[in-house]
Formats: sequence, structure tokens, C-alpha cells
Amino acid sequence: MATPKPVLFFDFTDPGSYLASHLLDRAGADDRCVWHGLELRPPPRALVDTCDRDWQSYHALAADSAGKRGIPMNTPTFVPWTRKAHELAEFAREEDCYHAVRRALFEAHFVDRRDIGRIDLLVEVAAAAGLDSSGAKAALDVDRFAATVQGRRELAKNWNVAEVPAVVHGTRRIEGMKSPARVSEWTRWVGVELFADKEE
Repeated sequence: MATPKPVLFFDFTDPGSYLASHLLDRAGADDRCVWHGLELRPPPRALVDTCDRDWQSYHALAADSAGKRGIPMNTPTFVPWTRKAHELAEFAREEDCYHAVRRALFEAHFVDRRDIGRIDLLVEVAAAAGLDSSGAKAALDVDRFAATVQGRRELAKNWNVAEVPAVVHGTRRIEGMKSPARVSEWTRWVGVELFADKEE
């Protein structure tokens, strides 16, 4: 009997989610984990203020942890809404290109410091991943996957997920990455515990 897969909730502009994404990639978790984008600040909620001390502290912790692990990470000067980025990811999932686009979106924001809220940039990401750019733009223009993105938020709410990154695996869960202790806990989980239950 197959063991249910861990479910990961993440957002493309969340520093801890970026770090968790890399940790899971190194563990080869593409198909061993269910990836759910979680839009943290749906419009019209205010955008993240990059001058906010709490956000700066959180980003600095993630950047330091990333640097120790050889993961490139720059400080964004702007943090956009992520609805369209999540919509593109869902379009890519339908086209069997989810993980390439997921990685490209994280890199665009945290390495290249580009605005992943812009449809023209998202279409570029889609094309670079080998997707049909016209199809991607059409899907974004008509909000084709907006309901799917909203559904992920409802699922997270129903499961009482309060922070990202978050993994829910049966009765076990780990949420957030805003302290050195929690970063270490994530590293241990991904490296040792998260996939300890093998499929039979």
C-alpha cells in the first residue's frame, strides 16, 4: 500500500519557501511530494514592505542559510503579488512542466530580482521552459487558473496552515522557517525524516 505523499505549501516570494524548494530539490522531491502554491497576499492586500524590519530579518536569515548551502540568493527590491505566478505554475503543471517553471520563478525573484507579478515576464519564463508562450499568455489573461489558486488557499485554511513553507504529512507537519532552529529542523526533516516512509 502506498504511503500518502507529503504536501508542501509555498509562495514564490517567501524567503523560506525558496530555501525549502532548494532543499527538497536536492532530496529529489519532484514526484515524492505534492506541491501546492499558496498565495500569501491576494489582492487587494498590501504588498510586502521591503523596509519592514521583520521581513528584512527573515530574508537575512534565509539568505545566510542559503549561502551556507551554496544556494544563490539576492535581496529583492520589490515583492509583487504572486497570483499570476501561481496561475502560470498551474498552467505548467497541466503541460507537465511544473517543476521547471517553479524553479525558474523562484530564480527570477530571488536571484535575478525580476518582477514575477508581470505577465510579460511570466510569458518569458514559460517560453524559456519550452511552453507555448501564446497559450501561457491566454491562460493568464483570462484568469484560467485563478480558481485553482484560490482552491489551494482554501485547502491550506482547512488544514490550519498558518505559515509557509509548510509540509503536512499525515499527522506530522512543519511550518515556517523564521528562526535558525526551524531552518535546522527543516534540513533534518528533508534529509532524514520526511521521506522515511517508503512506498510498499
